[in-house]
Amino acid sequence: MSLKGCTSRPSWRALARGASLLLVGAIAACGSRSGIEPLTRADIEAPELEAAAAPEDTSPPAEAELAAPSASIGAPTGCVDITRRYASSPPTVLLLIDQSSSMRESFGESTRWDVLRQAIVDPDEGLLTWLDASANIGLISYTSLNGYERGRECPITQREDVRLGNAERIRRFYGAVEPFLGGDTPTADAIDLAVSTLAAADIGPARYVLLLTDGVPDTCAEPDPQNGFDDAVDAVVRARELGVSVKAVGVSPEIERRGLQRMANAAAGKPLDLEYGEDAGAEAPLYASTQPRELATQLKGVFGDVRSCSVELGTDVDARRAGQGRLVLDGRELEYRGVDGWSLASAHEIELHGRACSSVLDGGEQLEIELPCDGASGLGPR
Repeated sequence: MSLKGCTSRPSWRALARGASLLLVGAIAACGSRSGIEPLTRADIEAPELEAAAAPEDTSPPAEAELAAPSASIGAPTGCVDITRRYASSPPTVLLLIDQSSSMRESFGESTRWDVLRQAIVDPDEGLLTWLDASANIGLISYTSLNGYERGRECPITQREDVRLGNAERIRRFYGAVEPFLGGDTPTADAIDLAVSTLAAADIGPARYVLLLTDGVPDTCAEPDPQNGFDDAVDAVVRARELGVSVKAVGVSPEIERRGLQRMANAAAGKPLDLEYGEDAGAEAPLYASTQPRELATQLKGVFGDVRSCSVELGTDVDARRAGQGRLVLDGRELEYRGVDGWSLASAHEIELHGRACSSVLDGGEQLEIELPCDGASGLGPR
């Protein structure tokens, strides 16, 4: 259902090509320990998460065309051609958050940790509020203190278990944790742990791990040097085989681009070496905005099967041409600005009204969205 000159999957436009908030062509990061501070006893004795039982349910999640969110405030208008397929049971989102020491480093006007946390916990516009009524939510933070040295557990984790209506518990939990002094980034090990947790849980088939990390990963077996991206990619492939979709987001301008690109391709089941912007079919790597409100919008756009009457488009569209768009819910075309139809809530968000909203919340299966490109900008696929 593509419109001529439109992209079938709006991207998080990586801003190495001229914008100021995000960086795609990032140089290799200096590692997850930039600015190492001395360890404290509290760090070493931090709570740990035991791996869940081996997975039993290996059925794949419901297919969903995911609108990749907008990358910057004031982004140029684009075009939209997406399909959302809603699961019969609530999807499950497990936040997997890098707790390494470099998450303390500056990011925009704050730190990586605080920008990310605000985007997730904000009671009005944060990710948790948006997910709360429609998805099972959980959180695992992860790091290590030099792998298995001195017999420590690795990864060192803290968690809030997955459940429906869990937003307030996660807010309290997340508000009380901070990055570890001297903490590493064993991402592959953490992905495996998160996936085993989801695979063993009594939940529906639509299961996501939302990985939020800022550095080049290491592993529990080899904390130094940081050579863990291949292992992280392998972990994403294993997750897909078990029916869990890993969405990796780079919360840093320093995260190594090639590794994040390969993780994005692996999650989508595509050849690993495709390069977004160069190769047809490459999956767009995801980079976080330095603005909490914009980052919250980006994160909401990752999930295509969360039932909500507000639909993040993943790009700013031309409001003057919205009436030329077309929304079809389970084969029925919805009226623009109709009481039982749809309207634009903002440049990047659609609001469903009346029976259209009720249908999505009460069992609708598929929503198709087409909005025209901005002819003046001449934008093609990004």
